Amino acid sequence: MKGFYLMLSIASLFLLSSCGEELADQLVGSWSAISWTVEGKEKSKPESVKFIFNDDDSYHAIYGGDSEKGKYRVFGRNLYTTAEGKLEKLVKFDFDEDLNLIFSMNRVGTAERIVLEKVLEKK
Repeated sequence: MKGFYLMLSIASLFLLSSCGEELADQLVGSWSAISWTVEGKEKSKPESVKFIFNDDDSYHAIYGGDSEKGKYRVFGRNLYTTAEGKLEKLVKFDFDEDLNLIFSMNRVGTAERIVLEKVLEKK
């Protein structure tokens, strides 16, 4: 019976990691915020928030007058970012029916939600 639970655990980890890889691939690209709510109230100028996720696991985030660069990794629907010289942060993410990226965050006890749309490359 212990062998069964061990195999089930290994299979679950495999499924989560393969799901994480697929989701990480969907993150790659440039994203611009279309909605930003804090404690359920809409913030002004959500378009000032932008994220760029590169396929080499690096990212660049711009929010208001601030920005950060660093590395990211995905495990399941958890996005872990480590800005240069900073500690790792966790953001829950998902995609809606329009394939917009949704970040659900807890910033020092304050609930935040950002909806971003992918910026299409001009040809």
